[in-house]
Amino acid sequence: MQFKDIKQGLIPTREQIIKAVTTLAVISVCVMSGFSVRLLLKGGSSSEVILAAAPDAAEIIPEPVQEPVTEASSETEETTTETAAVSESDVTEVIEDTSSDDSADDAANATTSATTAATTASTTEATTAATTEAVTESDLQLAVYATTALNVRSGPGTDYDVVKQVNPGDQIDVIAVTSNGWYKTYNGNYVSADLTTQTPPTPTPTPKPAATATPAPKETAPAQTSASIDTSQGVSCKITFYGPQDNGDGSYSLQTYSGATCTEGVTVAADLSVYPLGTVIYIENDPLGGDGYYTVQDKGSGVKGAMIDIFVNDTSQYSTTTRTVYLG
Repeated sequence: MQFKDIKQGLIPTREQIIKAVTTLAVISVCVMSGFSVRLLLKGGSSSEVILAAAPDAAEIIPEPVQEPVTEASSETEETTTETAAVSESDVTEVIEDTSSDDSADDAANATTSATTAATTASTTEATTAATTEAVTESDLQLAVYATTALNVRSGPGTDYDVVKQVNPGDQIDVIAVTSNGWYKTYNGNYVSADLTTQTPPTPTPTPKPAATATPAPKETAPAQTSASIDTSQGVSCKITFYGPQDNGDGSYSLQTYSGATCTEGVTVAADLSVYPLGTVIYIENDPLGGDGYYTVQDKGSGVKGAMIDIFVNDTSQYSTTTRTVYLG
């Protein structure tokens, strides 16, 4: 404890002074009363007694006491002011530093993202270009059959999108083969050659209607040749579907072998040794939902024997089936 603190503790407070003055006043009144009684007993007048006993007013009223302002208070205020100034300055600098760091981090992240995107795009383009240049195609007219559920893709590889899926046994008309083991179909799509076979599946015998009210089911031998097929009665035929032919330059041809324009619901391709050009046929339970009457206007390399290939605008909506075909 400093000396100035000891000195300050010895100075009486205002309340202590008032109590002391009050005590002195009471004592004075008591002394005055006793003095007055003595004067009265000795025969003095009451005026003299009062004047003699009354204390001086100046002596009773205490002087105001001023509390000293200590140096410690001033030093505390100065220290508080300096601390506030320093704290405000430090906070401002920290905020500015943090903002600068955040801006630098954002710029660095943006640069890194842009660099990564550019690198990825360049790598993808280079890989695609290398793949395209490496794969070559050779013309090949062939009919193959899927040995399992087979994805038809937009390009010769599993990285390309799946256009549709064909069922086991479905016929696929091939117009080219690629150097990496894929067949190109007549509509410009691709299938894996390893998942196909040139051996046609054995069709399931289908009952044929007879002229009587209770027709006896009749089976068509699957090994029939074109010359042995009797079209005078209904023939159980394999029904496939084909669409506009890809010209290889981004355009498609609708020209048929007969010179007519392919028309959905009218044009079919057939083995011309079984159904000559211009033959009108009736397909029972029409797969397209029409009246079932079609005209043979086209042929195909894979259309052999008891088989009808129906022209449609979108082959993805249909799959290979079997129907009984009659002469129209």
